[in-house]
Amino acid sequence: MTAIPSSTNANRATKNATATACTHCGLPVPRGLIEQDTPHQFCCQGCKTVYSIIHAEGLDDYYTMRRSIETGKASVPDALNEGRTDYAAYDDPAFADAFSETHNDGTTTATLSVDGLHCAACVWLIERLQRVVPAVISAQVHYGRATVDIRWRTAEANFSDIAKGLHALGYPASPPRGQSQDARRRADARAQLIRIGVAGALAGNIMLVAVALYAGVFDGMDHATLTFFRYVSAALGVLTLAWPGRVFFRGALGALRARSPHLDLPIALALFVGGAWGVANTIRGTGEIYFDSLAALVFLLLVGRFIQSQQQRRAADALDLLLTLTPSVVRIVTGNTTTTKPVEAVQEGDLAEILPGETIPVDGVITEGTSDLDQSILTGESAPVPVRAGEPVFSGAVNLSGVLRVRTTAVGETTRAARLMQLVADAAEQKAPIVQLADRMAGWFVAVVATLAVVTAIAWALIDPAGGLQSAIEHATALLIVTCPCALGLATPLVLSATIGSLAKSGVLVKGGLQLERLANSNPSKPGTVFFDKTGTVTTGEMSVARWTVDERTARLVRTLEAQSTHPIARAIAASGERTPAPVTDSTHTQGLGLVGTVEGTRLAVGSDDHLRALNIDIAHDIAEWATAAAESGETPVLIAVDGVALGGVSLTDTPRPDAGALIDTFTRAGWSVALLSGDDPRVVRRTAERLGIDADRALGRVSPEGKLETIRERARANAAEGRGPVVMIGDGVNDAAALAAADVGIAVQGGAEASLDAADIFIQKGGLSSIARLLDASAGAIKRIHLCIIVSLCYNATMACLAASGFIHPLLAAVLMPISSLTVVGIAASGVRTSASATTETEPA
Repeated sequence: MTAIPSSTNANRATKNATATACTHCGLPVPRGLIEQDTPHQFCCQGCKTVYSIIHAEGLDDYYTMRRSIETGKASVPDALNEGRTDYAAYDDPAFADAFSETHNDGTTTATLSVDGLHCAACVWLIERLQRVVPAVISAQVHYGRATVDIRWRTAEANFSDIAKGLHALGYPASPPRGQSQDARRRADARAQLIRIGVAGALAGNIMLVAVALYAGVFDGMDHATLTFFRYVSAALGVLTLAWPGRVFFRGALGALRARSPHLDLPIALALFVGGAWGVANTIRGTGEIYFDSLAALVFLLLVGRFIQSQQQRRAADALDLLLTLTPSVVRIVTGNTTTTKPVEAVQEGDLAEILPGETIPVDGVITEGTSDLDQSILTGESAPVPVRAGEPVFSGAVNLSGVLRVRTTAVGETTRAARLMQLVADAAEQKAPIVQLADRMAGWFVAVVATLAVVTAIAWALIDPAGGLQSAIEHATALLIVTCPCALGLATPLVLSATIGSLAKSGVLVKGGLQLERLANSNPSKPGTVFFDKTGTVTTGEMSVARWTVDERTARLVRTLEAQSTHPIARAIAASGERTPAPVTDSTHTQGLGLVGTVEGTRLAVGSDDHLRALNIDIAHDIAEWATAAAESGETPVLIAVDGVALGGVSLTDTPRPDAGALIDTFTRAGWSVALLSGDDPRVVRRTAERLGIDADRALGRVSPEGKLETIRERARANAAEGRGPVVMIGDGVNDAAALAAADVGIAVQGGAEASLDAADIFIQKGGLSSIARLLDASAGAIKRIHLCIIVSLCYNATMACLAASGFIHPLLAAVLMPISSLTVVGIAASGVRTSASATTETEPA
């Protein structure tokens, strides 16, 4: 630490001045502007005008709060949260019903907003709430929203106990009341900037005092002057530690209450030791004091922490997907007038007007108008859907033709689109194993550093007896500061959240970091397995009829029956020509095989040869040969039986996607084993596999949805037993839902986002199969950056620990190096995650 000299001599000059202060800004009022017999004085016309506006609006509490901040009695958050230490109201039954939920397993869950959440260390500490309140089962922090989800045993703790526990850790709690996330972030940023400003001002003044003392080294300083300056430096230094520096002590005290190492612990220990030793020497009147170094240290640490916080906020903003789906303003109709309001100001029951081409901003019911909607974000169906008065509409849908007036039923976070995006945001904050590993490493590292600091202090006390306790404290403090593992705890979640947010902007919705880690966890020696669905996944899904082998009347009846199914093959057959107007009766659909039903008194069976055989229908030799020839040529044969007799069939073609082969090659080169699954004829599946470069023995046909599920489960068990990589399923979000859910990573490339994200881990909203290749690259890049960040952080800390313990690093230099190292790791973490949405050129078919 830089020591202020203990002996100098200089002339002391004192200056006393009194002045009338401006009521608004507090600056001196020029004599010419002082108004006699007036309680309020102003230094300029601007302050007078601003004061009159604040007073007229009844906002005089602004001055009360400002005075409490300026006198050091409260910070901005404290002033806003006065009285929050009493949490008795949380146990009121009405309050508990509104903000918590009790479950049949004897637990209660609640979501609370927390103040003072500014870095990865805060997240780490809050998630150890169980150490303070043993009844807590889990606490998961949502950094971007400044909230924490808590589950606790109902019989062992009240709601108020949970809030008190958070407060004890240093994070006042409050129920979420719909406060704007942006407003909360701005308030938190203002509080941080105020602390930085105060710390900088105090550091500057302490430096001025230090300059006076340094100047006196050469000219001498009388004892009274020396004592005065040393006490001034001590007073300003203690004020620096007590207010702007208290964030570090609060974090450290929270760690002690939680009985768990914390990233603020070494910093607080260094500040406390240096401050206590400086105060002791000031009172004793001898020895060195360190308040100039301590003040600079607090200022530099707060600046570094603020920059890190802003980086984390940007990563969290990337997950705010709702802003990309719905408008921020709504046109509201009141009587004969129409006004535009922010979406946050819209209430249930308001009448919204949506013009053609606009995205619907709310959920509601149409009261006037008819139109066509593009609801692909929710249903996956790109074909326009006609709507009229009395029908529901949902936010995110695009109004294509007519003017609609909609009575609002849900807005903002309660809309269907918001709940869809919440699936991504919530899961993205679930910790992947590599994040948990980094957390454990950071915790152990703090304990090791604290132990090493004690050893360093003892060693230097023995090595340098002349320096004594001062030398020991100086070297131990430098080690504590320079080895703070903030970078280790910050980089891993930042990489994952930035990657997920970047992918989301390009139309790839990823539920969490675990999926990215699994996608990057495969190698040629022990490969993972990728299963592709065929129809609509590696093929366009736009099947078309090649030829019929039955008469036109039978073809019309078959088209009518096939219209009962949503399968791509059935839809292609139904759309291939005229249908009879007769209704279908007594129909049965065997998923993956075919249909049976009665049309115009004719009993039809349509489907695969297995389907007909299961119905005890014989297939003539010529029909079987036709089916074989069609399949071998790459067409899909569908057999037709009338009144129990096989008469012929219809064949269909489906073209492989142009980017399917490249994607399969990408997986193969990345070390994956690729297979093809389909309910289609095995011969057609093998033919398609050959075109795409997949081994024929890994092309499985005639697999029902249940069969796909069992195949996925068996391969997952086998891979786990053999130590191989994960199992990935790529298919649509409806027909393959069970298989997608069972896979280690389920990727839905078709169907609606709502259905897909319920079943799958990743939904490709746009960009075709090429987006999966970018997803694979992004996953591998993210894990590589995490590994690089961990290596850089550990190497840096090990090197700096050796240098500090050896006496080569001064505490002030340590204060400069520590945030620089964190920012370096943050730069590595944030690099390489820009996935441009403009790179997505292919539009997925519905």
